[in-house]
Order: sequence, then C-alpha cells, then structure tokens
Amino acid sequence: MTQYRHLYWDSGNKDLRQFSDTELEVLSYYLRKRYATLLNTVDTTPGWTGTTQPGGAGSAGIGSANNGVRSSGSHTETDDNTPTGGSEPDTTFSSDQTTITNTQYTRYQNINHVNNTNPTEINTAGILVWSSPDLKIGPIDETDILDTLGTHCLTQMQSGDEVGSYRVSVSAPNTASGITGGWVDKGSFFVDSIYGNASYNDYRLWLKTANTTEPTTPDNYIRWDTSNGEIQLEDSTIWSAASYLWDEHYHRGIYRKHMLYNVSTTNSGTHRGSFYDKKYASTTDVLSGPSGGVYTRTYTPSGSIVDNNGPYYFVSPGLRTP
Repeated sequence: MTQYRHLYWDSGNKDLRQFSDTELEVLSYYLRKRYATLLNTVDTTPGWTGTTQPGGAGSAGIGSANNGVRSSGSHTETDDNTPTGGSEPDTTFSSDQTTITNTQYTRYQNINHVNNTNPTEINTAGILVWSSPDLKIGPIDETDILDTLGTHCLTQMQSGDEVGSYRVSVSAPNTASGITGGWVDKGSFFVDSIYGNASYNDYRLWLKTANTTEPTTPDNYIRWDTSNGEIQLEDSTIWSAASYLWDEHYHRGIYRKHMLYNVSTTNSGTHRGSFYDKKYASTTDVLSGPSGGVYTRTYTPSGSIVDNNGPYYFVSPGLRTP
C-alpha cells in the first residue's frame, strides 16, 4: 500500500505542492463531514443506523431490546359471611398480582454491499498525485485509497473525534473529552416505560456531524479536467453538496469498510452508550369491599426502581468486512 499525497496550488510560490500530514488530516476531516451529512439525510447510505428498516437492499437488524411495563392487578374473594377465623376476608389472598408486558424493539443498520473502487470514476474525477517521476491520477487501487486517507477517516470515526459515527444517550454526548461537537438528535432509540406507560427515560440516537471547532480551511486540491484539458482547482471543504474528492474517489472505500453497530447485553467492542429497561421493585396492595358479596385486593407497582431487562449496550464490533 502507498500513501499518495494529493496536490494543491501554492499561490504564494506559484507552484504545485503536496499536502503535508497536517493538511491531509484536514482533508480527512472534511471527508468525514461529507459522510456524516449523508448519514444524516439519506437512510440508504451504507452505515446508516436507526429504529426503522431503511429502504433499499442491504439493511439488517443489529439487535433487539425489550421494554417491560408493569401493570396493576387484582384478586377477588367471595364474602362467605362466616365470622369465624378473624375479620373478613377470612382466607388468604394471593400475593403480587401485577403483570409485566415485554415489547421487543429491533434496531437496524444499512450494510449495503458497495462495489469495489471504480477506476473509471476516479479517472473522470482526475484528482492528481505525485508519483515520481510523474503526475498521476489517483490513487486508483482501493488499498492505496484506504492507506492515503480512508483508514484515517475510519479510525477517527471509531476512536478519534467520532465525526460520522453514532452514540446513544439521554442527552447530547458533549461531556466526554474529545467528542464534543455537532451531535444531531436522530430521535428516540429506546423509550423505557414503567407503570401506566409513563416514560422513565428516553434514550436518543445521536450522530456526530461536525466538531465544535473546525480545522483551518486547507488549500484547494487540483484535478485534471478532461473536458477542457487543463488543471482545475477544487474546494477541499465541500460537505453539503457533491464533491469530486468524495463522490468519485473516497466514498466506495469508506462505504465498504464503515463502522458496524450492535445492540447487545454484552459490553464488548467499542462502547457507544448504555440503556436500561426499568420497573418498580415492589407493590402496594389495597383491600376493598365487600361489594356485591365480593372482596377485592388491588396490587399497584410501587417502591424503588430496579432493572427489568438488560442493561443493554450500544457497541461497535468493528468495521464492516467487504
């Protein structure tokens, strides 16, 4: 594998130069930002994750979680009008009559298979690199594309600034060191309900689309424009619209190796959030009657809140294997 350094026009020195390590990291950031924008807007984007099955081919369930809701219950006993044996009712009532209804929710990810890097697209984009002793269009081979910028993007999503990746939490995950920034609320991921369907906690799915402080804008990269036979300058920071650097060059490699996510009861892989299904630990019972010759004892969930199912973990087991 070879790390190819893209070229830019140095207007001060009036010559072509290779991007430095720092400048390549800036290009990587804007590639991640472009990917995050697509995750935020298009559910068929490989790596998209959510609560509904996305359109198109390649979607898969990534795990399920149960929300248990405890409901009140009651028990009755006929009044036998026999005063012996103590006060009415004069037999033993059943214990806890509450019930728990578990509803299972499955979460999904688009893991659509993307074809290998397309040299035709790359040649059309015409992005230039220096490969001694010539200027060349490329890199062409997917392993070189990943080595140049693709792997850096994926590593940053997993364990760096996390732009282009997901977390699950009640509020925006801006407190952890290194992950502050533009987290977009993608809606409820798991609503934990307790007695009476009252919401105890609403765990949200968050997508990081940007850093709070963005890197300095890099120089425009250059490409060979086949339509007019000359070198063309292209914006290195395009993220909200089409970009040669992304759409004809890097997207396939990143799509084919995007982060995977699971909902699991085992906290393995890269931890991206925890959520819990809770219930009341005990009951309060009230005896009433007799009414119409019947005693009723009603059991209502009460007391402390404890785990019912789970805890559940939102984790990444790693990168997709093409």
